[in-house]
Amino acid sequence: MPQAAQTSPGNEFFQATPPMRQPQLVWMYRLEADMEGIDHELGAPFGAGITRTIMNIRGGILRGKGFEGSILPLGGADWATGVKGTHFFKLDARYTVKTSDGYYLYIRALGVYRPGPGTKYSKSDMNSPPPPTVTQDDVEFFSHLSIEAGEGPYNWMNGIVAVGVMSCIEERICIDAYRLTNFADMAPEEVVTVL
Repeated sequence: MPQAAQTSPGNEFFQATPPMRQPQLVWMYRLEADMEGIDHELGAPFGAGITRTIMNIRGGILRGKGFEGSILPLGGADWATGVKGTHFFKLDARYTVKTSDGYYLYIRALGVYRPGPGTKYSKSDMNSPPPPTVTQDDVEFFSHLSIEAGEGPYNWMNGIVAVGVMSCIEERICIDAYRLTNFADMAPEEVVTVL
């Protein structure tokens, strides 16, 4: 078992199953995306109290261990849905990053944004707009990242499960991306088709 891994609480309930351990998160990169704010706000379909907002991504920077890149200008948006009278949003962002060595990464982020339990933000007026700056002390702001890369040095990203941990400073979204793994001390291998 890797040194920092903890045993799974599920082992206590299923003693006949081979013991399992909690997976680990390995940091991959930080991305800072420049948003345009709410570009379009669509009404609630069928009067259901659900709205969709579209926030264009103007650009941004990605920096990680051994690589960096830029979000293509107007290369994506977040098509978020929100529940009226709350600060809860389901996120659905898509954008393209061009790496400094000329490769492209298509990233889709599905997640949630909501006030953290018991925070000052969770007790604020839910009919007022969200604050322009929120940190991890204020919100649950997470996403599942699906990354597609073509042939080249980023092919390994096609075969991972990644999560984004986010905060927001004015119109800039900050995302720390982590890969979920059982092998934290090993680099992920490429996904290669053998014909």
